[in-house]
Amino acid sequence: KQDPGFRAQFHAMCANVGVDPLASNKGFWTELLGFGDFYYELGVQVAEACLATRDHDGGLCDMTQLMRHVQHRRGNAAQPISEDDLLRAIERLACLGGGWRVLTIG
Repeated sequence: KQDPGFRAQFHAMCANVGVDPLASNKGFWTELLGFGDFYYELGVQVAEACLATRDHDGGLCDMTQLMRHVQHRRGNAAQPISEDDLLRAIERLACLGGGWRVLTIG
């Protein structure tokens, strides 16, 4: 649950067998590993970071900069996160509309 590498491997395994561990926040895997809450909370932190810098970057935030903002908001005591974690959290935000997505520029 607290290892970004494990989370990435777990999601790859689920994708291979066609299981979406984030589809329900009351599923077996969510209860066992706490993935649902983790990504929803991380999504809120991503949204807060993006909205805080919107006046400066127009809503387009570099992933490295976003990672720094989110880690700062989470504090030193929080479990570590990876870029893959940010991408999964942003995927969860997309259902809200408003253009929450990752763009590749260049």
